[in-house]
Amino acid sequence: MDIFFLSYLHSPLGLIHFIHKDNVLYALEFDEFHHRLTQSLTRYYPTDFAIHVCETSIIHVLLDTYFSGDLDALNRIQVNALGTNFQQQVWQSLRTIPAGKTASYGQIAQQIGNKNGQRAVGMANGKNPIPLVIPCHRVINHNGKLGGYSGALWRKEWLLKHEKI
Repeated sequence: MDIFFLSYLHSPLGLIHFIHKDNVLYALEFDEFHHRLTQSLTRYYPTDFAIHVCETSIIHVLLDTYFSGDLDALNRIQVNALGTNFQQQVWQSLRTIPAGKTASYGQIAQQIGNKNGQRAVGMANGKNPIPLVIPCHRVINHNGKLGGYSGALWRKEWLLKHEKI
């Protein structure tokens, strides 16, 4: 049986819950959405697992560092986003969007070789098990409007302002 760790971080966006193992982040949710935290693990993780509470980790430090102004700190967090092959392609593409920049759903679709797949990219964004670290908040509509965000639109606005967009 594999052991994962559940941690919490107080942030300017409220309490953040996250699951990790061996300094790799598997899931992250904001407090009011914590019920979604284990969905990808239970759907895609092949073996039995248990979850224990952990009070500190390198992920805590890097998230704090990001909120303190080091916008590249998110890039130093290792992730293992569990999902379909298509979702993983989208999420890997999202990690290439630098802090301070945005991309449209259509641009992400083209980047992964699915030129008419902007709607599918949007669906994958909505299923992102690690919002914030896999920066789906940096994806906007082609007309410059924000679109949606699984962690609440006000957080997307805050994150983009924090990143000086």
